[in-house]
Amino acid sequence: MLRARLTLVLGLVLLTAGIAGFATADRGLRTTSVHVGAIPVELVRSDGAAAAGAARPVVVVVHGYAGSGRLMRPFADTLARRGYVVALPDLAGHGANPERLTEAALDRDLAAVVRYVRGLPDADPARVALVGHSMGAAAVVRAGAADRSIAATVAISIGDDAAAAIRPGPRHLLAMYGAFEPSGIGSTTEATGAERVVRVPLVEHIGVLFADRTHHETARWLDRALGHQPDRPVIAAKGRLVPGGLSLAGGLILLGALLSRRTGAAATPPDRERLGLRIGAVLVAPIPGELAGVALAHALPNTVTGYLTGYFAGCGAALVAAALLLRRPAARLAWPARPSAAALARAGLLAAAAAAAVVLPVHLGLTDVAPHGPDWWVVALLALAVAALLAGAHALLGTPWSYAAVIALCLPMPVASLAGVAPGFLALISPLVMVLIGLHVAVCAGAGRPWWRTVLAGALTVAWPVAVVLPVLG
Repeated sequence: MLRARLTLVLGLVLLTAGIAGFATADRGLRTTSVHVGAIPVELVRSDGAAAAGAARPVVVVVHGYAGSGRLMRPFADTLARRGYVVALPDLAGHGANPERLTEAALDRDLAAVVRYVRGLPDADPARVALVGHSMGAAAVVRAGAADRSIAATVAISIGDDAAAAIRPGPRHLLAMYGAFEPSGIGSTTEATGAERVVRVPLVEHIGVLFADRTHHETARWLDRALGHQPDRPVIAAKGRLVPGGLSLAGGLILLGALLSRRTGAAATPPDRERLGLRIGAVLVAPIPGELAGVALAHALPNTVTGYLTGYFAGCGAALVAAALLLRRPAARLAWPARPSAAALARAGLLAAAAAAAVVLPVHLGLTDVAPHGPDWWVVALLALAVAALLAGAHALLGTPWSYAAVIALCLPMPVASLAGVAPGFLALISPLVMVLIGLHVAVCAGAGRPWWRTVLAGALTVAWPVAVVLPVLG
């Protein structure tokens, strides 16, 4: 009893600390939302800059593939407090921008935003700079090379060889990448011909955005290139990441504690009947998964979403078939003939609570995961595929051993990506998928039996953040 109460207190403390962190993240900043044509843009300024009245240097910060302006907000937290006006656009196919993604659309959107910020009443049109990450890094390099009036450019984790090879490149180009990123990104970044190339230690493709070193290098480079004396030497790389992590941990702890207290569930003893055949089925399941993933990769609005939907559905169907062929005990497979309204309501509430515990902190702390655009329905389609995978694993192995099988079935995805069978971006997003499944395990491991009670929760926990952030392709 004491342990349960302490767990609840810990969850409340972490959740409260996270909420308080979000409440103070905007302190000293003024944010306005505008539309440049169809392009949503957030403009961030310091309160002191508005009072000073002098023309300010402007930085347009461009997100990468599957990102949004919200993901790049830490750069605004750092640069706006140093006296810059910062623009955070959602480019084509991303965030709240419903336009379909093409390279031409990206370049057109970025050029439109640059023209807009040059006309701001508090902007110095001669001191406009660009910062971009991944796909956004390629976009800012192209823009800086085409528009020689761009005063400085920062390219982070560029992976586009064609953009890196542009000569002459942008004026005053700084290039950075994470030490743990794929080797191709490092070699492409080194090939940009940048005046300075920085290898940021101990971070990967997303972590590089929240590294203090990345923010220090960016701020110093822009200060020097634009002749700007910072109002305050602020570095706010983790001002939203930390509250997001605290809120996520607190919400998961609270949900897990309440579920365990209500159900009193214990792990099912491992069943050794035909264990070798069941493990073999898990090892073979990626084959139909890969076939289905490749088949659906180009059938949905996004190739990565299509591949994931097909892969999860194919693996799930294979596991269900194996469970039926091996005649697993009825307790593993049975759906109640007449599930009570209370049981269905508990499953629905668990799904809503699990989605809130994961999606809201990610939304507030990292990226925009509210569904936008005409293809929001892919969330439901991917959720069905994840549900099939979870149901098949539960039917074949039982809880909690099924969770290990689901995580193991994610391991072939980055291998297929690196081999050229699956979309290349999957190599970067596969760890995120495994983290989301791990969060589902943390939420639902104590939810008890029957197994179907947790399937909808897991489907939403995994599918919602993945499907919504992936862009709509042209």
